[in-house]
Amino acid sequence: MKNTFHVTKMLGEAFAVLAAILWAGSMVVAAKTLRDVGPVRANAFKTLFSVATMLPIAFLMGEFQNLFYLDFYGSLYVIIAAIIGFGVGDTLLFRSIGLIGVSRSYTIGYSYPFFAIALATVFLGEPFLLRYTFGAVIIFFGIVNIFLERNVAFDKSNTKGFIIAFAAAISWSIGTTLVALGLRTINIIQANTIRFPLLFIFLFIFSILRPSESRLNKENLSLLLLSGILGMIIGGIVFLFSIQLIGVARAAPLSSSSPLWAAIMSSLYLKEKITWRVIMSSIMVAVGTYFLF
Repeated sequence: MKNTFHVTKMLGEAFAVLAAILWAGSMVVAAKTLRDVGPVRANAFKTLFSVATMLPIAFLMGEFQNLFYLDFYGSLYVIIAAIIGFGVGDTLLFRSIGLIGVSRSYTIGYSYPFFAIALATVFLGEPFLLRYTFGAVIIFFGIVNIFLERNVAFDKSNTKGFIIAFAAAISWSIGTTLVALGLRTINIIQANTIRFPLLFIFLFIFSILRPSESRLNKENLSLLLLSGILGMIIGGIVFLFSIQLIGVARAAPLSSSSPLWAAIMSSLYLKEKITWRVIMSSIMVAVGTYFLF
């Protein structure tokens, strides 16, 4: 029994870290399209490709016919979580990336464990341990370190980018908590299958109401397809497994190691200039997550 518990814990932690890597890769790939595509439309197309991938998966796993018999409240939690987390949160992060870059936006956005742990403790009854406070303090100073960069001018654009990144963090924390409630009555495949189509409809309608100039060529569509598969399909499923195995209060902080991976990937793939202060902040966020599980 004890060995089984340790294996389950290690597997849940490994899934959370893997999700962090996949999300970082997804966001870095999508960031390249933001030069030509507006954040809402980019998120909408990323979601559309996720829908096209997730439906066949549900069919092959024998879950498609069960979608008509899902628990109402569990489904509602999952759908609202997708709209707030993926819909609002990812769109806000896309917007922030356009203003202050991937590494800074991601590091600030992944302060969401602050909020996720508080929400999980209050609404999900998950335990709050003293070491969570220590880990949260480290992450906090990692975020503050970003603001102390000498080469970042706090003009209107940068200030707006920082605020939007924090708004993305709050959206993700709410979405993470709500999806944990939904997973109490429906399984992971069902959750991903029902939430993505409705999320796409939400984003599509919003993109029509707020039209923006976009140049959707084959390269951009291919990148958004890859981003959706990496982040929303594979990363989403892996993270939901992590939540089921170790809970939100542990899975969310572990997944916040994503800024470290994003900083590395954005430097290699986007040729984004990464300062030592950004690297240090990413490492501090990653180290802080260690004390949050």
